[in-house]
This record gives sequence, structure tokens and C-alpha cells, in this order.
Amino acid sequence: MNHKIIHLFTFLFFAHLVSFGQSQNFVVEPYLQDVDDSSFTVMWETSMPGKGQVYLATASRHVLRPELQLAASEKKDGVLHKLTVEDVSPGELYFYQVASINNGDTLRGPVTRLSLPDYAQSPISFTVVGDNQGHVDCWEHICQLMLEETPNFVIHVGDMVSYGHNKDDWTDEFLRQANMLFSHVPVYPAIGNHEMNDEKYYQYFAHTYDDAFYSIKKGNLRVIFVDTNKDILEGSFRYHRLEQTLANCKEQWKIVVHHHPLFTSDVASYRSSLQAVSDKGDPNLFQLKKLYEDYGVDLVLSGHVHGYERSFPISKNHIDNENGVTYVITAGGGGGLNPKPTYKEWFSREIKLQHNFLNIRVLGNKLTLEAIDTSRIVFDSWTKEKPLAEKALNAPLIDAAKKYFIDSITVTIYNTNECGFINCRLNDGGYQTSYEKKLELPIHNTATVSAFAAVSCLASNEAVKTFTKLPVLEKQKKGKALKAEYYDQSFTLIPDFDKMTPTKVFNPDSISNEALTPKDKHHFAMRYTGSFTVPETDVYRFTMESFDGSRLFVDGKEIIDNDGVHYEITKEACVALEKGIHNFEVQYFDFVRRKTLNIKIGGQYERMDNFNKYIDKDN
Repeated sequence: MNHKIIHLFTFLFFAHLVSFGQSQNFVVEPYLQDVDDSSFTVMWETSMPGKGQVYLATASRHVLRPELQLAASEKKDGVLHKLTVEDVSPGELYFYQVASINNGDTLRGPVTRLSLPDYAQSPISFTVVGDNQGHVDCWEHICQLMLEETPNFVIHVGDMVSYGHNKDDWTDEFLRQANMLFSHVPVYPAIGNHEMNDEKYYQYFAHTYDDAFYSIKKGNLRVIFVDTNKDILEGSFRYHRLEQTLANCKEQWKIVVHHHPLFTSDVASYRSSLQAVSDKGDPNLFQLKKLYEDYGVDLVLSGHVHGYERSFPISKNHIDNENGVTYVITAGGGGGLNPKPTYKEWFSREIKLQHNFLNIRVLGNKLTLEAIDTSRIVFDSWTKEKPLAEKALNAPLIDAAKKYFIDSITVTIYNTNECGFINCRLNDGGYQTSYEKKLELPIHNTATVSAFAAVSCLASNEAVKTFTKLPVLEKQKKGKALKAEYYDQSFTLIPDFDKMTPTKVFNPDSISNEALTPKDKHHFAMRYTGSFTVPETDVYRFTMESFDGSRLFVDGKEIIDNDGVHYEITKEACVALEKGIHNFEVQYFDFVRRKTLNIKIGGQYERMDNFNKYIDKDN
């Protein structure tokens, strides 16, 4: 027989033996994803497909080894396992163990203790951390310190990994170091910019893809998680969803978690050059301040700016110890620390540039926060206490299908409280009282609606919302071909293009700066002109995100001014358009770094489409 054939058979035989004898192992060891009053969810990942199982035992006196019984199992093979065990009791001590069965080969995890907190008897205790970003030594150390605090759960404010598209960042630089902590208590993360909206975030934390908005209830505490990497301006469906969630929150304590901070003293995080004036926070989020104040949010937790900062309680851009919202940045999980600012902003109560985590406890009407460094030193603390005799009322929810309208709309005012009545008014008129749970107001012209809830001597904050009637811009008789003018110069503001001669004129396929190769890498300007078609006469919402400055005109009318030297800032505008063709002009300049320019169009409180889909290509 040919020697080559013999060698081939030998190779295949041993390869078969190796594959036959291969055993599965843990890619990610078991970790808790959710624990509530009567159930818990555990997840894990294996190297080979198999059917997952969870075994459970109740701790008993004089039992040396827990008697584990099958409590939940999967019907289909998979590598990423998620199982929920029902009918467990708060305050009881349990043991759980996971297993994965693959062709008779059973992989078992460690037997792990688990206790469901009984918040009717004990405080709500949790730790908060953010921005470890692949710095594994510091992250592992902080996980050990958090475990020593024996929290009920962990909140992560985002930037868990350095590069969200890289699987190893999740398995080897985040979940592995936290295994001991996460196997005993669940982790609830907000999504940061370094997660890059990658599907692995949604897979490892069991969320629907592209939807990182969720909330959890722990006793008399509600924690709401918001994705601030995406459009959350007032006309967005995400803002509308957050507003409704806050208005319907019945818990005594409200905490909101999102990665980017509204307030920061850092001078470099929200500007693109030394020429630019620093915003004192993220301008994409400033509209959330009023929402948090209206609905009585107690604490906002964020990351992104590496270090620690706590604000004074803030209301209406002033320090208000009684009614204000406190903002805390805890971004000390391991990422490189930001330079220390040379002065404090008016809103800043405490700043520390060091690695840290938070330990927060809620007991009845008292919330206590401690900031702890990697040497176990508590370097900052804060306490908020609420009057025992009073239960705060939620401000009414003022809602309508659209905030901007053409003919008329119906505004509905909801009293989401269990008791009380609604006091409301239009513009500066007198208040009227309604004892109904909802009150409908027909609006035919631009009007400001104000409303608060009241019962005996107690009143809520007043919610205020303006609804605007728009004139309809008539359709154009003829469209324009998409044209681009390129200007190879340095700008810090959008120039007067009519007084300049472009370096180059061309007809692109879409509005995009990505294919441009300016002479000086950056330092250029663009003007795009053309037409687009809308299918119905309606109010259309436009958003424009740019780095640096941009402006948008529709039928010769400026609708968005996003000028200046700045990082990615998104602005919005609503315009009433007649069905048919309309002209547009987009102006843009790039000073340094990214050439970001994104324009979207859609309805109010709806998902948006890329504006390029609406552009007429055949003119």
C-alpha cells in the first residue's frame, strides 16, 4: 500500500480519537443575571453545545452535603446557557450548581451558596463600579473588595471592556475576574461607549439586541438603566419611554444609571480642542435634567470620566438640598485616570481622581452612599433622608401622540398616583381641578400645559410641556441633483459658502464624509445640496450628529444649528412638510479628529431612518 495513504489513514484515526475524547469546559463560569423575590437566573457559556441544567438544594441543619435536586433544564443544545429557577423564598439559604450535558459528557460547576434578600426585613445593599476597560488587575482587586461588602447586587455603569467586538475582552478580561462575585450576586450593567453596541453585551446580559433600556425593582427602590450612546433627545422614543417609566414609578426611591454624566468638572471630556469651551457635562443629555427633577429622581449614577465626582443636590441649575437631584460619577474600575481639574465647578461637592467603587445602602427612608478606594478607605460619603410621615407624589404624566402638530391634538394628563387629584392649566390661565385618573384636553394652537398632583397638604412637582402647531412647508415643483462642494481650508465655524470658491465640486451617491481624504487630514468644509421626498403631509423629525460643526436647511429655512468646534453632539428639529419634493442644504466643517456627520429623519417618538434613504437620486 502506498505510504502516503497509510500516513493519511493514521492521521485520520488519531484525529478521530482526539475529537471523540474531547471534553467540554467553561468559557464563562456560572454567574447570576437576575435575582428577585421568588426566582433567580443563572447564565454560563461552554466550549461545546450541550443541554444546561440547574440543581438546587435548601440549606438544612446537620446536613454535611446539600441534597441537590434538578430545578430547571434546557430542551435544546447550546453553548450560551440561561436558566431561571422559580419558587424560591427570600431570606432562605440555598445551594445551586449548573451542569451541561454533551453526548453523555457532563460538565458541572461549583456548588455555590445563594440567598434571596428579604427587603422587608433587611436593607437594600449594593455596590457600583465602572470603566475597568480591560485593566484586569485593578478590576479583579475591586471585585474582591466588593465581595467583602456582601452586596445584594452589583451595578456597572458601563465600559466593562476595552473593545466590545472582541470576545476575549468579555470572557478573559471582564467575566473571569468577577466570577467569584457574580456567582453569588447578580450584576446589572448599563452599556458604555466601549461596548460598541456589540451583540455580545446583549447576549451575556440577556437583553434584546439594540435595546439596553430596562429597570429593576428591589424592595422600595427602582433602578432605571438608560443607553446614552443613542438618541435620547426629547423627540426620541427612548426619552418618551424614560418619561413614562419615571411617571409610573411607585417606589419610594428612584435611581437612574447611564454611562455618560450630565455634570462633570473635567475640562477635556466634552470638547475637541483647546479652542473650544468645555461643556459642564454631556450636551446630548441636558434635557434629562428637568425630567429627573419633575419626577423626583434621588440619584443619577454615571461613569465615562475616569475618577470620582459627586455633585451637590441640583434643581433648576441651582444647589437645592431639599429638592435637588444628586449626580455621582464612579468611573474608577481600572481605566486610566483623568487629569485632576484645577478648580471645582459650582455644582461639584467632591472630586477624587483614584480608582474606586461605591457601596450604597437603602433602609426605609434613608439612603447612604460610601465611595471606597482600592485601599479600603472610605474617602467620601453622602446620606439622604426622607420624612417618615410623607410619601412623595409623582408629577402627572402629560402626554400626546405628538409634541408638534399641524391641525390639532389631544393632550392627556395622567395621575399615576394611587390617590390625589390633578391641578392643571393652559398657558398662564387659572388652574382647574380634576378628580379623574386622566384628563383629556383638545389643543388647537400652540399651548403650554402645566399640571401637578395633590392630596390634602401634599403636592407633587409641577410638570410642564409645550405643544407646538407648525406651518406646513409647501412642496417644491422640481428637485435638485445631489451635489457636494469641498473646501480645503481650516475652519472653527461654518463659513459663508456663497462668498467662497470650492476646491472641488462633485456628485456623490450620498451624504457622507468617510470617503473624503482632505489635504491636511482634517481641516476642511463641505456643503451638500439636493432634494428629498416625503410620502405624506406630516410633521417630520430630523436629527443631526456631527463632530465638528454642522447646519441643516430645508426649503431655505435653517432648522438645525449645530455649529462650533465640538465632539459628537446631536441636535433635533421638527418640521411640517407637504407630501412631495423638498430641497435641503447641509453645511459641515471638520477641525480635528473624527469626520462624523449623521442625519436622520422619522416621526416623533419613533425609530429614525438614515436621511440618505429619502434623497432623490434621479434628478
